[in-house]
Amino acid sequence: MKEKRVHAPIPIVSFKPLTHPAEIIKSIERSDIEGANVVLINMPLRETARPNTTPEGPLLLVTNLQQNYGVNATIIDLNVYRIKDELAKKRFLKWGRHLTYGEVFSLIQRHITFHGEPALVGFSGKITTLKWQEEVAKIIRQIIPDTFLVSGGGLATELKTDLFTYIPELDGVAHSEGDDVIIKIVYDAKVIKEKGIRQALSDGKLQPYCLGEINGRHRFMYEGNRPRDLNALPYADL
Repeated sequence: MKEKRVHAPIPIVSFKPLTHPAEIIKSIERSDIEGANVVLINMPLRETARPNTTPEGPLLLVTNLQQNYGVNATIIDLNVYRIKDELAKKRFLKWGRHLTYGEVFSLIQRHITFHGEPALVGFSGKITTLKWQEEVAKIIRQIIPDTFLVSGGGLATELKTDLFTYIPELDGVAHSEGDDVIIKIVYDAKVIKEKGIRQALSDGKLQPYCLGEINGRHRFMYEGNRPRDLNALPYADL
């Protein structure tokens, strides 16, 4: 029988309105995060339907990171895969099946081998992707245990710090629009990778989003907001 993991409840955090992330990232120069490796993973949706939606949100973030900050940002779109094989036929899946968790493990491993170990792995997904995020988080910790792991999108915006209870492997949760705050997330991830969490905290580099140590891991709650200047953001590079 599979052992059930038991974790202490995440303390309720009182959220106060923070400074708009556009103000926080003003001090972050291109040179501060240039060259960082970042992978955003888009979770699967509706196995019974054709994959007809591009991962627009992650694409916008990745394009901004690449073009304006020189970040080596890539996307793994797990939703694009519909495998037509005997297993799909047995399950009457007209358009094919999702990847299995084992296939996802191999795909992520190949991606990292080709592109390099990332300082940051980010998840994107709706509320219906909770189970997928739980499993992919475990996969990430097996392949790259020390990477900075953050979840964003509809699920993160809805659950906020409660998501740490469901996915204890997470370092951070990012709610609301991520166009500005993603710059700070990459900055934090790069600083932690280079200096270590203790030194980064001591240097004051991880303010204002670090909540402190919870259940043996330092947790971060990133508060996004509407971009102040949409014209400053590049179109998603398909």
